[in-house]
Amino acid sequence: MNKSNANAKRNGFIGLGAMILLAGATVFGTDPLYKAIDNSVRPEIYVPGTYTGTARGYGGIVTAEVTVSGKTIDSIVVNGEKETLLNMVLPGLTDSILGKQSTDVDAVSGATLSSNAIKEAVDQALAKARGEKPEDVPETTKEASETSASLKDGTYTYESPEFDENGFKDQVSMTVKGNAITALTWDCIKEDGTKKSQLSMDGKYVMTEKGPKWHEQAEAVVGYVLEHQSLDGLVNEKGYTDSVSSVSINLMGFVNGVKDCLTQAAGEGESQASELKEGTYTYESPEFDENGFKDQVSMTVKGNAITALTWDCIKEDGSKKSQLSMDGKYVMTEKGPKWHEQAEAVVGYVLEHQSLDGLVNEKGYTDSVSSVSINLMGFVNGVKDCLSQAAGAGESQASELKEGTYTYESPEFDKNGFKDQVSMTVKGNAITALTWDCIKEDGSKKSQLSMDGKYVMTEKGPKWHEQAEAVVGYVLEHQSLEGLVNEKGYTDSVSSVSINLMGFVNGVKDCLTQASSEGKSQASELKEGTYTYESPEFDKNGFKDQVSMTVKGNAITALTWDCIKEDGSKKSQLSMDGKYVMTEKGPKWHEQAEAVVGYVLEHQSLDGLVNEKGYTDSVSSVSINLMGFVNGVKDCLTQASK
Repeated sequence: MNKSNANAKRNGFIGLGAMILLAGATVFGTDPLYKAIDNSVRPEIYVPGTYTGTARGYGGIVTAEVTVSGKTIDSIVVNGEKETLLNMVLPGLTDSILGKQSTDVDAVSGATLSSNAIKEAVDQALAKARGEKPEDVPETTKEASETSASLKDGTYTYESPEFDENGFKDQVSMTVKGNAITALTWDCIKEDGTKKSQLSMDGKYVMTEKGPKWHEQAEAVVGYVLEHQSLDGLVNEKGYTDSVSSVSINLMGFVNGVKDCLTQAAGEGESQASELKEGTYTYESPEFDENGFKDQVSMTVKGNAITALTWDCIKEDGSKKSQLSMDGKYVMTEKGPKWHEQAEAVVGYVLEHQSLDGLVNEKGYTDSVSSVSINLMGFVNGVKDCLSQAAGAGESQASELKEGTYTYESPEFDKNGFKDQVSMTVKGNAITALTWDCIKEDGSKKSQLSMDGKYVMTEKGPKWHEQAEAVVGYVLEHQSLEGLVNEKGYTDSVSSVSINLMGFVNGVKDCLTQASSEGKSQASELKEGTYTYESPEFDKNGFKDQVSMTVKGNAITALTWDCIKEDGSKKSQLSMDGKYVMTEKGPKWHEQAEAVVGYVLEHQSLDGLVNEKGYTDSVSSVSINLMGFVNGVKDCLTQASK
């Protein structure tokens, strides 16, 4: 071999070795050689230095300190969120960002909100490092500004729908003036009328937690909202606060009340007063109160005004409080007019003022009608519900229905052990198919039991399944519920029907809401941000559903679903650890949860996911019930809709 050939061969080996090294550096992207080669060709994109960005996570503000050289992200330090979720995310997420030199990395499973907060904060810091002007106002702050920009002057009240396990109901009162919250109170009341604040001051309500008493902690969180004019940053995912150091009590009841009052005060409420659809609307409270009565309200709207309004309370035996009052069989200890006279007086107030404004105080009583001493919360709830039905939103439901099949199942079994189920198909802006049935825990259906003679009613006339078919036919014919039910939930419009229709009506309303233009706008006009949902109470197995959704560029970009126990343990982790094992064969719970999350991310919708029982026929690997997940996704989409 001559010298020139030897040199060529040697040079070839050197070139081959360099190529192998380069290939290895490409595979192992964090290799120093890769960085050296990459830096030699990449332009400078950053002004060297350390920059900070902030975003809101589950437990408060997350701050990212990002140090950059001219071409690379050199280090990321994250502070904030005093919770275990942040520990789940770090340092894996920041290592991924450094390795990829980009925030375009996957969120950490089970901690999506914290992951997205870190990525958002890093993005903000990098924008500063590139000399760009980042968005200084976080999305949550902008949302609060938009809300506060359309608050109507007045006093708004909230009372939780039922007593908690300790026998208390949350009560919140908020006064708005000049587009600001000028007064705010929070208390909890027992059935006998005693208040938690007074019991706390008298030493009769003592918590095991050390520190300030209950009423002092309540005053502290009220002060926080008045100071910040917002709930932002107040509570973490469990309903506790890391922002007010003296407070250790759970704040979910307070938060629900503030949100409800803000909703009442928002411009949305104003539109109800200006765009009412003609018709008669009815309301019945969902359950009997401690005295055995249910509130019933009926409202007629014509020419954009309330032209007729009634309020009464009914017992299980059908007797009405107004009649009992007139007959002297319902006598109150309060002096003054009888119950039916006081009811007529508050009805007259609303008819005269065409509004509830100024009628009730924070306790649900009135200082505006001197003759009235009874509690009016049931009446107020009924009037609000009827106004909501009559609002312009109802009109858009009738004119802009999105094609698809929508299902409803009542949240719990009734006293006879049945749950209502409604399925509705919409095509060409019309209801083309509708079914109503009731199911027992063992899976048997009322329609089949009726056909088999195993469900027999004492009322004469057609069987249950025949009556159900008749009311379904009414809605298909009229394309509406209008005129179907009276104030008691029965019908005078279908002569063959004597059964109560409230479950059916609730189901049809729910399906129409899903199909309405409001639902369509959710799909087409979603506001960027991260939205969270937690079911209001623990289920029979001791779990609460939690859903987190991130929206960007009008699409759902991240979605998580998990269930949490009172001790803070998560079903996904229990499933992965083999501590939560289902009797159903197939994938584990966390794998099934990931599959349905993937379905929604792929389809950008819940359409076609669940059947009438809350299970899915669309994802073959999934056998678990999805109603908690579906409720959470719907709630997050509602929050994100414009």
